[in-house]
Amino acid sequence: MRRIFVPFRKTWLFSMLLAAVLVVGVATTVYAQTTPTWQLMNYHQSSCFDTNVHDTYYGIWIKGTWSHQINVGITHLPTGGAYTTDYAPIAPGSSDGVGSLAYVHTTIPTNTPLGNYTARLWANDGTTRETVPVTLVVKTSCGY
Repeated sequence: MRRIFVPFRKTWLFSMLLAAVLVVGVATTVYAQTTPTWQLMNYHQSSCFDTNVHDTYYGIWIKGTWSHQINVGITHLPTGGAYTTDYAPIAPGSSDGVGSLAYVHTTIPTNTPLGNYTARLWANDGTTRETVPVTLVVKTSCGY
């Protein structure tokens, strides 16, 4: 059987592949250039823990506009530490960064060694993740 060379098929295939590469390239460039439209505010929050106080609330302040819900939490707690959230996830919206939109309720074990600990509050809308430091001061007495 004799093969017939048809050059336009190869040209058509090449054109389709080139178009696909260009579309993917443009989509990747657009995605890479998006900048966050909101920011987790750092208000240098610090809490004292002692033999009577084992929990605290850290506020979540956000400045800007967001179109997806924002989940929040805390990392780098002392061993055995845990958290829950109030008013989270945060619904799509906007804020000027002045009022707290949610809270992270943080607990630590009674046997946590004395000292200062730096944990990190986080907020994540699925695309952007922001973190800010918070301080946990563990003392024999907070003086309340």
